[in-house]
Amino acid sequence: MNYTRAENRHSIEATMRTLKLSGLAKEWRNVEYQDPEQYMRELLEIEVREREANRMTRMIKQAGFRVMKTLDSFVWKPGIEIPNTITREEMEAAAFVSEKENLVLMGAVGTGKTHLATAIALNLCQQGRHVRFYTATGLANILQERHQRGTLTSFMSSLRRVELLVLDEIGFITLHKEASELLFQVVSECYEQKSLIITSNLEFGHWNTVFGDNKLTNALVDRLIHHSHIVVFSGPGHRLEESMQRQRRGGTGQ
Repeated sequence: MNYTRAENRHSIEATMRTLKLSGLAKEWRNVEYQDPEQYMRELLEIEVREREANRMTRMIKQAGFRVMKTLDSFVWKPGIEIPNTITREEMEAAAFVSEKENLVLMGAVGTGKTHLATAIALNLCQQGRHVRFYTATGLANILQERHQRGTLTSFMSSLRRVELLVLDEIGFITLHKEASELLFQVVSECYEQKSLIITSNLEFGHWNTVFGDNKLTNALVDRLIHHSHIVVFSGPGHRLEESMQRQRRGGTGQ
């Protein structure tokens, strides 16, 4: 049976998709043939790029970011106090993750803690590495639900595959006893095994108001800060600054 050129192309692309070569199916016609080696190399490079892009997309989706924030849009204000144990460049590159160290971002609401935590974690995702992002309350709720359904073990196993776990907004809501104990279990399992980024509007001395148990709180803080870089955010929140700027411009938002 003789096929038209269009039918041949359709058949080739259908076969590529059957073999899960989606990059080739989209781009193979754009590769100029010069010799067999060059042609095959360029085809393979197309597929590799496609798979890397798809993997990065999956990593970002699985991370569970609430809002996408990048380092390009983050402003390092003078009020951000960086400890001498780490540099700004090392934070942005998530170098602490390779050392299984933690990053604790502390300061008032709206000072950029969540933005920086999200941007660092996103950067790690773009390197093809496993990240999860939760609010402290959100993770506590998931842990309680999993515990009640008898699926906590499988969920904890999934967290063990993660290189960086972000716990955002510790301090906003007081946790129940069971939730506090389950969250403590997660932090304990991360200790010296993987990295955490913690954001909080409370100093460590006030964390007992969140976890409700002094002994548990002290044990949690002890594990958390042992290998941590603590960054303090001071000054007014950026959302307050933006609101004041709009008011000075007459509330036009321009």
